Amino acid sequence: MKIGFVTDSGSDIDPDYAEEIGVKVVPLSITFSDADDVVHKENRSFDLDSYYRKYETVDDFSAKTAQPTPNDFLTTYEELTEEGIEEIIVVTLSSGLSGTINSARLGANMLKRKNERIKVHLVDALNASYSEVILIEKGLKLQKQGLNGDEIAEKLREQAKCIKTYILFPSLKYLRKGGRISVTKYVLGTLLKKRPITVVTEEGKNEVATSVTETDEGIHKILELTSENFTIFPKQVVIIHGNNLEYAGRMEKQLKQHFKEVKITTRCTGVTISAHTGPDVVALISEF
Repeated sequence: MKIGFVTDSGSDIDPDYAEEIGVKVVPLSITFSDADDVVHKENRSFDLDSYYRKYETVDDFSAKTAQPTPNDFLTTYEELTEEGIEEIIVVTLSSGLSGTINSARLGANMLKRKNERIKVHLVDALNASYSEVILIEKGLKLQKQGLNGDEIAEKLREQAKCIKTYILFPSLKYLRKGGRISVTKYVLGTLLKKRPITVVTEEGKNEVATSVTETDEGIHKILELTSENFTIFPKQVVIIHGNNLEYAGRMEKQLKQHFKEVKITTRCTGVTISAHTGPDVVALISEF
């Protein structure tokens, strides 16, 4: 059977790369605090540079995201069926972070009522950002090996458990805005100049793991946590940053010192992630 792949824009996949490998990307919706009622789509035409500049030029700027609708997914599924696809594998943001997979499921039910022949397989990435792309890439390799949609989806669900993500926040501000920490912890942490490190748990939820006072200290701590005190090492890592190449460069330098010969990819995160983390965030996604 011909198999097609779908993901969401929270994957931070480059649109050109998505087109190159034949992956459909369903965009999340975005609204800005300085522009009421204007809804943007996180797609190829979205101006990411302009978005990040708003953090510097607009007082107390923030962004909000909304998951795609079931109809958004249905439209994408129907595009694939028109291309002759018979099975669709959908890799989405963690169900612990977003309701995107629910929209994907409802869209699949809508498709089934129209065309029972098409199978849709949902894969919860249990993570966010480029972890979804890592799973998509594995899925494409499994497809070339001759596996069917059921088999690929099952292997991807297992592989999702082998991906770790740690995030270093430049401040507590955006965790407080998102209700992740209390006012007391925010005030105390700010006074002590604490920078939190969060981890995406096995259940796919983002929780505070520890805190540090300096960026380089935080980066080293992430490497230490990822490798369990440098006793295990990932097959590949992805540096995710909030439009801060300096922080990404610092992380890459430490990675090359401690994780020799590991494949390193660097991506600037889009709005889906940075709306909750703020700018200047730096994170490490590791596949084991």
